[in-house]
Amino acid sequence: MLVVSRVSSLTPIPVGAIDEDKLVFSYDSAYLDSESPIPLSLSLPLKREPFPLVEWRPYFEGLLAEGGAREALAAELQLPENDWFGLLAACARDCVGDVLIRPDNEVVNETRSGYTPISLTDVRSVLGSAPSTADSNAQRRLSLAGAQSKTGFAHDPSRKMDEGWLVPEGLAATTHILKASYLRDVPEIEFICMSAARACGIETAEVSLLGLGNPVLAVKRFDRSATLVDNELRVERLHQEDMAQAFGVTPASKYAELEGGSIAAMARLIRERSARPAVDLTQLARMTCFSYLIGNCDAHLKNFSLIYREEHAGGTPLPRLAPAYDFVCTTRYERFSRNMAMSMGGVRAIDDVTPDALERLARDLGITNAALRKICRSLADDVESAIVAAGNGEMGQVMESTPYIAEDLIEDMAARRTILRRFCL
Repeated sequence: MLVVSRVSSLTPIPVGAIDEDKLVFSYDSAYLDSESPIPLSLSLPLKREPFPLVEWRPYFEGLLAEGGAREALAAELQLPENDWFGLLAACARDCVGDVLIRPDNEVVNETRSGYTPISLTDVRSVLGSAPSTADSNAQRRLSLAGAQSKTGFAHDPSRKMDEGWLVPEGLAATTHILKASYLRDVPEIEFICMSAARACGIETAEVSLLGLGNPVLAVKRFDRSATLVDNELRVERLHQEDMAQAFGVTPASKYAELEGGSIAAMARLIRERSARPAVDLTQLARMTCFSYLIGNCDAHLKNFSLIYREEHAGGTPLPRLAPAYDFVCTTRYERFSRNMAMSMGGVRAIDDVTPDALERLARDLGITNAALRKICRSLADDVESAIVAAGNGEMGQVMESTPYIAEDLIEDMAARRTILRRFCL
């Protein structure tokens, strides 16, 4: 039996349990009867009846690593790669959002929670290889979704990014995700794209580049709120789920087009469920068009999320579209497909997008052509200067090679920039 809790700071609140024998998830009766409970996921609405495996698996498996990162973690734990129940039991102490999962016979000692300083040399060692990263994540019970090798640490907000790193202990939470890559330039590309997106008016996760031999990208978690109280770090976890979890889609199916189109489905969900639908629809439109513009063909369902941080009159948090993350120009690499993870206006191949497809995209989003043209015009006008500024170090520390990478990205997106401008005529 696995106990599922939500934990804001250091006190877990039991939400439900996963019964491995019966293969069901059930909400806890006391939680259902508590004041203003919220569901773990839009795909798992509050109810007293248990959920069968097919209904609860997408959310919980969506908390785990994928691909090579999951393979390395499973090897470190000496578990089969497909034993996602075992992986949850072993590593789901610090997950995406505010969820904590543990075996029912495990005692959680809140008093042992805190932070220990770690040097950049030791951080570099953790990120030196996939096995070393997996070893660190396994020891610290850290579960990070996605296929890229990554780990998490906390950072003292009063210190510079090249110092002040901390290892969480007990129920203390991470504040940053650190990502390295075996692919050349990926951390710098993501830094440039994310920084440029922010400069273009898109709400994004904050990013920094660390020089640890090879570049490492540090991403500030938007599902964490960190403050210093009497010089001690206090971290609050915020509830979050990605769009695959919200739609009940397993990670293996994150590239599958939802019925009626994934972008249209996300837009419909935002209109029906968001605390601020008009703002979030505009953000979704900007994120979608920016991904197309920079050549990000990997913008799948797990790269869009909902975060629960606003309350209505009854005191229950409602979802908002989360800040953007994982903006990377994949078209720079010949080895990757030029088919987009989600179709735009019925078009999947990024090189086949036309102004007519963008008109259909506006319909899928449920906004007017004029509104989408305004967004596309702004992106086409501002993106080059934003990328140059990010590459030149105007938005944070960069590497010696970063300005040249920025020049390559501008060249790579030239044809797509022309399409946006033609749509705006």
